[in-house]
Amino acid sequence: MIERAWSAVTNPGVSEVAQSTALKEAVDFLRAEEGSDAGRKTSKRKPSGGRKRQSSSNGSQASSEATPDEATFFGSLASESGVDESDLRDVLQLGADGTVMIGPPTRQLGSSIAKQAQTAIALVAGARSMGLSENPVGAEAVRTELQRKRCYNQPNFAAKHLGPLKGFNAGATRAEIKATSKAPEDFRAAVEQVQGKTANDDDD
Repeated sequence: MIERAWSAVTNPGVSEVAQSTALKEAVDFLRAEEGSDAGRKTSKRKPSGGRKRQSSSNGSQASSEATPDEATFFGSLASESGVDESDLRDVLQLGADGTVMIGPPTRQLGSSIAKQAQTAIALVAGARSMGLSENPVGAEAVRTELQRKRCYNQPNFAAKHLGPLKGFNAGATRAEIKATSKAPEDFRAAVEQVQGKTANDDDD
């Protein structure tokens, strides 16, 4: 740095006093220039680090929201509901996109559309709540499965199908279903209904 500054101020005919003053100014200028370069280099590195942290944060969020594999899903659901995992696998299926589907035919859900709808709601909402940790449960996902099983009746969905259940209530909006402390009880009853273990199939 000193050599660069000295070469910049040494000119024939310039007095030593003037050269000394100019040398100091040249050194200060070069120091400021180097500091500016260092700052620019640092500023270039910082965004890179910020992006990495953001990517890591987004990755963690994505992981927490990602659909678990079948082993995790059925393991969590068995633990929360108290239903044997092998029984759960006989009744439910988990899609790669997180869709919860009922395997057995609709007729095994109950002898009336109302009963079939109640059983399907308890199964799907319960599985999403306890197996996917969804709270509140997305009501559209439940309606979609009821439509697939041909037991969805829009006018009666909230009052006559969801309403009688103790473990699930309508949420703050039409898009939500809230699980209560009775959810495992309703879920177990629904599994038993599909398995034909329910003594009386009350048609509401």
